Amino acid sequence: MSSFNRAPKPRIGEILIDMGLVTEEQVQQALGVQETTKDTLGSIMVDMGCLSDSDVTRTLVMEYQLPYIILENYELDEELVKLLSADFLHTNKLLPFDRIGDTLLCAVTEVPREEILEELSRQTGCKPGLYAASLSEVSRYLEHLAPLGQQAPAETVDQD
Repeated sequence: MSSFNRAPKPRIGEILIDMGLVTEEQVQQALGVQETTKDTLGSIMVDMGCLSDSDVTRTLVMEYQLPYIILENYELDEELVKLLSADFLHTNKLLPFDRIGDTLLCAVTEVPREEILEELSRQTGCKPGLYAASLSEVSRYLEHLAPLGQQAPAETVDQD
């Protein structure tokens, strides 16, 4: 389990440039798309063909020290997905998969911005524990468990 360290970290675009995976121009183009779609930078760059799904996941694991999870090897608590709106989950490429005490374990495809983590805590009453997962796997689970247009109930997780 990993809680996100709140120390300032370089943004994923800067890291990808430093790793030689993308150019500054590609990041700027993806940032332009992000302004209108609000999608994650990594998923935009995968859609643009600049990166592979595994490039993004490897970057999260190496640069942000997030543990890696293969979701198909884990028994997900599907009820946790219902705590948040499908739109919030899809936009942020975030999949809650388990809860340990007051920590909500979430598979992510990019480290969420601070305001996203705060909103997650506010809506669920739990602190987030982040795990890196592949974009294709998170997207597949979200499409199945939280189809867009589905509303989340206004409740929080019971604290044990």
